Amino acid sequence: MIRMTGIRKAFGSTEVLKGVDLTVEEGQTVALIGASGSGKSTLLRCVNLLETPDEGTIQIGDFSFEAGNITRAVRLEARRKTAMVFQTFGLFENKTALENVTEALIVVQKKTKSEARRIGEEYLERVGLADRASHYPSGLSGGQKQRVAIARALALDPQIILFDEPTSALDPELVQEVLNVIREVSRSNVTMLIVTHEMDFARDVADKIAFMSEGQILECAEPEKLFLHPEKERTRQFLDYYLQKFTYSI
Repeated sequence: MIRMTGIRKAFGSTEVLKGVDLTVEEGQTVALIGASGSGKSTLLRCVNLLETPDEGTIQIGDFSFEAGNITRAVRLEARRKTAMVFQTFGLFENKTALENVTEALIVVQKKTKSEARRIGEEYLERVGLADRASHYPSGLSGGQKQRVAIARALALDPQIILFDEPTSALDPELVQEVLNVIREVSRSNVTMLIVTHEMDFARDVADKIAFMSEGQILECAEPEKLFLHPEKERTRQFLDYYLQKFTYSI
């Protein structure tokens, strides 16, 4: 479970997050949508403290912290409870797919190499890459690299998985293979918060969709309600732009 209350974040004089409240219940998948620059990725990065919020409180399961009291120990605990899948994969180029998955298991979770290898192989198989375990990132397609990154996140058994536009760096023909893996993960009761510009995917996979605009969540609802009956005019304008094929009633 994630509960964010009153999250504010500014970069210099630019206020990017303006008092955001959002709750993701245990086992839920929530998609964050909105125009570029609306604060989606910054909000995501505040959860595991890749960005430090200026104000507000964040709760991850039974662990919570306030913006004004973030120590090194707090950062470490937030990152133990979360796993991030980045736009640009974040793989070690000098390590194989399997080694990329096992690295944090060995270094952070202090598992033995044999146990880490067993877990790594299990999760590479889960994302359809058992036959690529010994390949280096340079020998993998973009879609395969992102699936390795997803396997790495799952292997850590985090309370929350954060996806920051996981298909934005992929060629169009590779997008679907990654979305299919995330769709399968969403069916296994893993709590996920996903920033995405893939509207059809968000509608299909999310339990709730939160629409962000200018640093605020304007509305958050189940997919059918948000897509077909948005309450806010700004939401309707955004969806009309991306989803011309749908008819809305407000």
